[in-house]
Amino acid sequence: MSDDHLKSLLRSAFPQPDTQGPSRDLWPSVVQRVEARTSWSMLDIYVAVGVITGVAVALAMLPKAVLLLASQL
Repeated sequence: MSDDHLKSLLRSAFPQPDTQGPSRDLWPSVVQRVEARTSWSMLDIYVAVGVITGVAVALAMLPKAVLLLASQL
């Protein structure tokens, strides 16, 4: 099997698409998503409150952890 024969087989198996570009301009939708204001969901708020509460309880139970935490900041 020669290279030319292999090329012709591949071209017949994978025909060229009709259009060479996208059907519409995608950039305005990208800009709109980037500029859209994000909002906090209730799940985000619950997770943040849970983490803050967990850290507060851990620091109350282990006061020496305050020094460890302060050394990391």
